[in-house]
Amino acid sequence: MILSYTRLLIIGGGIHGTTLAVSYLEQGGSREDLLIIDANDRLLGNWKTQTAEIEMTHLRSTRVHHVSSNPHALKQFATRHDYGSNHFKDRFGRPSLALFNDHCDRTIQDLELESRLIGNEAVQSIERTEEGYVVTTTNHRIIAETVIVSTGQSSTMHLPEWGDLRTCRHVFAKEDVRERDVVTIVGGGITALHYVIARVKQGHHVTLVTKRPLEVSQFDADRSFMGPKGLRAFYELDDNWREKRAFVKRERKPGTSPNDLVLKVKRLIRDGIIHHVIGEPVRDGSRLFVDGVSVPSEEVVCCTGIRPIDPNQSFLRPLLEQLDLPLTPCGTPVLDETLAWTDDFYMTGPYADLILGPFARAIYGGQEAARRIVPQLLKAKQKV
Repeated sequence: MILSYTRLLIIGGGIHGTTLAVSYLEQGGSREDLLIIDANDRLLGNWKTQTAEIEMTHLRSTRVHHVSSNPHALKQFATRHDYGSNHFKDRFGRPSLALFNDHCDRTIQDLELESRLIGNEAVQSIERTEEGYVVTTTNHRIIAETVIVSTGQSSTMHLPEWGDLRTCRHVFAKEDVRERDVVTIVGGGITALHYVIARVKQGHHVTLVTKRPLEVSQFDADRSFMGPKGLRAFYELDDNWREKRAFVKRERKPGTSPNDLVLKVKRLIRDGIIHHVIGEPVRDGSRLFVDGVSVPSEEVVCCTGIRPIDPNQSFLRPLLEQLDLPLTPCGTPVLDETLAWTDDFYMTGPYADLILGPFARAIYGGQEAARRIVPQLLKAKQKV
């Protein structure tokens, strides 16, 4: 077991964890004070694997949403490196995945962030001692003054009740799979539509099953929720956690996609390249049926979402029990306005949506988390 000490430990090297690390360093934090731990062997590993799997072309975020604390950094990077206008889509400037990833890679390289990564390590438990927070992983025991949990939700894939069908898998399942010429894809959101197009490009015969007709939404929720003015009604709910949860659920728009993607898939349906079935799938033996009609079941891929990890079922449980940390009636941590659950312990992403609102899990949510947390870290450093 390797013993390490650090001032700041970020658990999770995805978009949010990387954004927090970048913001901390860009605003004066010391690289030597920072460690990042992730189950992948590189920063943004899960992000790159999953977006490549569905062959995503453009993000569902604007040009000002990325890993840097400078809102213009992505646009400036594109200008310096001669990226064409095709790398920004529609009036919101949604960036291409290639541009976004290149900017991430250059930022990580310039800040030498990979040197602060402990990769291929799964966190097993966290406890607090007089020395600080003790984080135990597969091979490390890390003592940290401050911890930020930015683990996202990518490891908890949601499957429907009939998902135990032998030929069924989640689109982000990591086991080796044999793709077949005939595939049924279940889901109507942005992941499903990107994946449908990817399989069509491979020459496969695709049946798309959605609960309702394809719906357009440029973003995960109304853009007004990317800022305090649009969130006024949400903030007025204060600590009425159930009402806040209902607000977030009501305003988020799962099962939708940007207009250009919906139009592309609709054209493929109109031209008979994709078979589109609307309704609720039902399993009967080894086959799926929609409204009594059989759909191809040789390979079924579910693009049915991912879920945050229940704190009571995760590495957070020892700390939760040790400190008797508060949970909302929804089962999520009770965070303050700085996203702290307890002293020097912060949470982002799906754990923060009752503070940040409908975009907490998005790239914007990582930036907003950094705006709230990083000043606390720098303030604490100045006191030392």
